[in-house]
Amino acid sequence: MNTQDNSIELGENLSNCLNCPESIDKTDFYLKYDVCPFCNFHYSIDSKKRIQIISDSGTFREFNKNISIKRPENLKIDDTYRKNVKKTRERTGLEEAAISGTCNIGGIKTVVIILDFGFLGGSMGLIVGEKISKAFSFAYRNNLPVVSIISSGGKRVQEGLYSLVQMIKTVISTKDLRRRNLPHITLFTNPSGGQVYSSFASRADIKLGEPGAIMGLFQLDELMNVNEEVSNVDISSETFYEKGLIDKVVSRNNLKIELFTILENLMIDYKIPKKVDLSVPILNSNKDKKKVKKTINKGTPSSSIYISKLFDDYVELGHKSKEDLIITGLGKIASQPVVIVAQDYKRSNSKETGKITIKDLSKINKFMNISEDFNIPIIFFVDNKGIDISYENELLGVGNILSKIIFDLSSHKQNLISIITGEANSEASIPFLLSDKVYMLENAIFIPNNQDQKKEYLDATDCLENNAIDSIIPEPPLGAAKGPEDMARLIKISLINGLSELNHTSMKKTLSNRNKKFLNVDMGENKLLLTVTNEMKIWKDVLEASYRAFRN
Repeated sequence: MNTQDNSIELGENLSNCLNCPESIDKTDFYLKYDVCPFCNFHYSIDSKKRIQIISDSGTFREFNKNISIKRPENLKIDDTYRKNVKKTRERTGLEEAAISGTCNIGGIKTVVIILDFGFLGGSMGLIVGEKISKAFSFAYRNNLPVVSIISSGGKRVQEGLYSLVQMIKTVISTKDLRRRNLPHITLFTNPSGGQVYSSFASRADIKLGEPGAIMGLFQLDELMNVNEEVSNVDISSETFYEKGLIDKVVSRNNLKIELFTILENLMIDYKIPKKVDLSVPILNSNKDKKKVKKTINKGTPSSSIYISKLFDDYVELGHKSKEDLIITGLGKIASQPVVIVAQDYKRSNSKETGKITIKDLSKINKFMNISEDFNIPIIFFVDNKGIDISYENELLGVGNILSKIIFDLSSHKQNLISIITGEANSEASIPFLLSDKVYMLENAIFIPNNQDQKKEYLDATDCLENNAIDSIIPEPPLGAAKGPEDMARLIKISLINGLSELNHTSMKKTLSNRNKKFLNVDMGENKLLLTVTNEMKIWKDVLEASYRAFRN
């Protein structure tokens, strides 16, 4: 930042919205949140108001307000900079651009770090870097999560190299949280740029953005100068969300409940008790095999319908475009937090292909990491038409990513449960057969090779007989399509029973059982397991070969 006064006073004493012609000065919504209730335009606010919005009343306690550090001998501070800092302190009442402290968010004690653009553009110098580093250390020592709220334009140019070095310092300071599985959530507001965006803020486990926030390493005018042929350079939070660079765009009025829900899902240490054994209706084993359909009903509920009926406190994280298949998020079942990775195939929408994209696979990787970092099991919903076959996907490394997922899931140190709700196709479904419990709806089907014109279809009974799944979930008398509520209840019973058993099995035994299913097993006439095992070995060989090539 330069030496100019960088205060932002947009939104103060307005009668009409600057983004739309509506009158806003007398609306409770605008007065409370500084957000237009008509067009959702978010005005800039200071750190004091941000604390009021996210914290339980009266719970904020600032720490490290006045800290001093020894100035490096080579750092020359000119008088203009000194005067500007003094003037800014008098105007804002702040000692520096960073404010740190603790507050309760829905009763959860949390360390908060706020960068205030009103203080020299929220830029990061020596003192700001020190305050951020100390805040993370405090969180580590006191076993607390961190929420950082960013409003920053970049580096403190007056402090030169020492300002840039704060990027390294603050990134390193975030490592302590990982050692104790403590979550870090970042909210990017307008603007969120430069070295703050590219350091500790982007190391957060969950990244949120305010609507319309301009963000990124480079400033908008810098990008426009080097991309003169591009008329519309969009570096808004919405674009970053669509590209998978942040997890969600959250309006200011919803921020507190979103933060609370995410923190609670990541921090509650509760497991379904042992020996919960809810009864499931008995499947009719005398069903006429000829009546089993080899196609899935177009009215079959998509995973998002089941999710809405199965999980409490669900929060979806990660963007799903029209081309993507997978939705991801956090939720609770019977009060136990779970990571949810679901193939959300809506057959009634003719534009949906049901194919898994490379972006989908990347989302799986991210939420596998969240599962391990915070000791939360994963629930997979499987329903797809295979992997999207394209030259672009091939060159982007779809095979390598798929191989890595199989490799990582085989040693993933959290419980895994898969539910095949519709169609499971070849390679796209193989990773999810590794789960510790694999359930299949009565009328779901498995296609080992969807490129084969003859297409060998296997129903749930075939899969159970071949030991590819653990049990079949019976469907309601009228089927899942006409009874989604009843179907969801039956799925929920199976999930609770499965988690109850897995929660109280040692992870060493769980991992052994997981891999034993496909290794050192006499296949005999078991064609399905033979097909799946061969596929798994191929993909694992690909990854191991890639690692060897990289080392050499």
